[in-house]
Amino acid sequence: MQAKEKFDEQFAIGNLQSIFDERIAASGTIGKDGIDPGAFQKNIDAELALIRKRVYADSYRFTSFKQRLISKGAGKAPREIAIAGVRDRVTLRALTNVLMHVFDDAKLPPAHFIVKDLLEFVRPLADDHVFLQLDVQDFYPSLDHQLLLKRIRTRTRYRFLTSLVDSAVKTPTGDGKKANGVGVPQGLSVSNILSSIYMMQIDENAHDRFQYYRYVDDILVVCKASDAKRHFRWLKGRLSKAQLTCHPLEEGSKSKIVPLSTGVDYLGYHITPKLVSVRKSSYRRMMTTIMSLMTSAKYRANHKRLLAKLNLKITGCILNDKRYGWMFFFSMTQDVKQLKRLDRFAARLWRKLGMAGQGKPKTFVKAYHEIRFNMAKSKYIPRFDDYSLEKKMQLIADLQGVELDSIKDWTEEKINKMFWRLVRREVSELEKDLTPVS
Repeated sequence: MQAKEKFDEQFAIGNLQSIFDERIAASGTIGKDGIDPGAFQKNIDAELALIRKRVYADSYRFTSFKQRLISKGAGKAPREIAIAGVRDRVTLRALTNVLMHVFDDAKLPPAHFIVKDLLEFVRPLADDHVFLQLDVQDFYPSLDHQLLLKRIRTRTRYRFLTSLVDSAVKTPTGDGKKANGVGVPQGLSVSNILSSIYMMQIDENAHDRFQYYRYVDDILVVCKASDAKRHFRWLKGRLSKAQLTCHPLEEGSKSKIVPLSTGVDYLGYHITPKLVSVRKSSYRRMMTTIMSLMTSAKYRANHKRLLAKLNLKITGCILNDKRYGWMFFFSMTQDVKQLKRLDRFAARLWRKLGMAGQGKPKTFVKAYHEIRFNMAKSKYIPRFDDYSLEKKMQLIADLQGVELDSIKDWTEEKINKMFWRLVRREVSELEKDLTPVS
């Protein structure tokens, strides 16, 4: 399918409706326009028609994105995340789907696939090999618009597509009114594929020269110690030609050369040839998530809801044949002791809150073994796609803190609508537990 055909498919009214229903309707995210998904849905026919009309008139303009700042720790500038309004989120998702079709080979593989490949490569190596780790400074804010569009035009010159990309990357975030002259707003559905398209040429050339891994702005090379500085200079030069700067090789820098036995923190893991464990910051983040969830019980009497939400945090879930959750992401770990400590931590908090009589939480260790060794047959991890009407009703009751009898008179349509709204909200929370992983 050519770019124009895919574009027409994605911007058909029926497909725009599906994007809203499946990805946006259940969220509570509101952009700068102040319109929530519920209000948008009341006027959805006119809104979707407006998207299509403006896109094909080459007059679609995005509303300024709302700014959200995420702390990166003491002494560091926060990460700026752009939040689009509902109409723009529908448009951006359709645009993303087109770009992912045209640039199918640019899509980032899941992080755990990268970790698996990395482990297989380093496991037999000794300390005559090293990790060369590069971190690109201000990656998203530095992407050059003209170079990005040049990359896109190597495969398609369809003007409605390139015009939308140009409009999206120039849209300011926060209170700024001037159009962005450089950079891609981070946090939009289209951001990752645009950054991958931008890096494709560097990635291809690097793969031809050495063992190279990249996930967004985190670059890792495995090579002989004697070659490391030369490879660093080559990468630094290629990045510079793309208007990107990496941290220098110096003491305390994010760019470093370390023996394999020392290991590196990469994609949420600490990796050595002999042991892969969850990085300390990722591990502590999950402890904080559990604590925040459990201490909320002090102000609510809904124990069933708390247990249902806690179990989802622990096991993750499968939705639309995709795996979501902390344990799925970190299923490549070999350090089961960490998981046992998390289980003890959760059990201790559960007892401390006086919840021992309200059921028993699931465990990270059990979830880990199910994911690794019994995923095809496991009933321990929820597969929401396969839920019967009765199981849907039970989950609704648990998450809303009501008795099952109170929803038994609901129509099947109402049950399904509420079930998917609640499930998508919970999956969205699972995704937040993993951001950022770098």
